[in-house]
Amino acid sequence: MKGFDVITEMKDLITDNDIIVSSNGNISREVYHLLPKPQVYLRGSMGLPISVGLGLALANPDKKIIVITGDGNFLMGLGSFVTTAFYKPKNLKILILDNSSYFTTGGQQTVSSAIVFSNFLESFKIGFTASKIASKDDLRKDLTEFLSAETFSVLHLITEVGKENLENIPWHPEKISEKIIARITK
Repeated sequence: MKGFDVITEMKDLITDNDIIVSSNGNISREVYHLLPKPQVYLRGSMGLPISVGLGLALANPDKKIIVITGDGNFLMGLGSFVTTAFYKPKNLKILILDNSSYFTTGGQQTVSSAIVFSNFLESFKIGFTASKIASKDDLRKDLTEFLSAETFSVLHLITEVGKENLENIPWHPEKISEKIIARITK
């Protein structure tokens, strides 16, 4: 399964109260085109989705914040993950789509294979964690458990390299900010 398939499966699992923070590149394009709008579509912000998600989770405890990030983005923001794991906001969910590449910039290999994610995540004593190969047979169950957990949750899915050809997000970052602020504050 590709990351695109995972995001597609989320469509009817998220609610109007959920806010998605998507990492820059393909993941933000996929979230923009496949999931309800507006969400937080990061652009030019490698390593920052978890920091943004933490801030939103702490400021909006009544909303579920779902960070969708790739392995390269996750690795660039490891310090933010450690901080987030310390605070463990129960309304924050982090989905890591690991295709072992910086796919948006040309498919360069990441170093995600150097981490045994199940051991790494377990070391933080997070309420819900799972690290597995994304499988069509298990995906809906995995996403449902992850999203419905009443605690800070991390799901690491190993995915295949690949994407759908989607147009860039037409909104300027200022417009993205205006739309998501209006949504959060209504």
